[in-house]
Amino acid sequence: MKKAFIFCNNNYIDFAMGFVLDGTIIAVDGGADFLLSQDIIPQVLIGDFDSISDNSLDELKKKSEILQFSKEKDKTDSELALDYCVDEHYNSVTMVNAVNGRLEHSLANIFLIENFVQKGLLLHFINKENEIFVLNGPDGIELACRKGSEISLIPLTEQVKIGLIKGFKYPLQNEILFRTQTRGISNVAENEKLSVKIASGILLIVRGR
Repeated sequence: MKKAFIFCNNNYIDFAMGFVLDGTIIAVDGGADFLLSQDIIPQVLIGDFDSISDNSLDELKKKSEILQFSKEKDKTDSELALDYCVDEHYNSVTMVNAVNGRLEHSLANIFLIENFVQKGLLLHFINKENEIFVLNGPDGIELACRKGSEISLIPLTEQVKIGLIKGFKYPLQNEILFRTQTRGISNVAENEKLSVKIASGILLIVRGR
């Protein structure tokens, strides 16, 4: 599986990595500043470069593939990074700090999910406090989790048909979750291993880090 990690331009104060970068590292504009502060060189730098520091840009011009776009454009830098992953035939993409900070950018990145899972990307989001796993039905996932922690199941599409679900306090097996309701918020892990399968729709599973 061809993997990529997209580091978005956002606030990285107190952000702890805590995960293995076992794929291509893509910096979105100012996200490169954080990576360089961690002595990590991205293979690709994408954006209009309105937020990256001059020192970081100068360094990466010598070390990374540079894809620079006009500041007057019809897509955000994050969407352009996802376009790049589709064009380069990546399968799995982790979006780092894509949901954080400015609300309009966070919402835009969430609404991009449907478009890009339909193009074949397996998407995963991570920020300082949470992870989001994306299921595109029919699909399933097994997750490790701290017993007693909260897990939320949020339909991104109008409705999501839950199939098999194990390890949760509140059983939702064979239920339909609706985007306009809050039925799946704040479930509780009763085991350290959870299993979720859906028959249809796109489901966001939100887990604390």
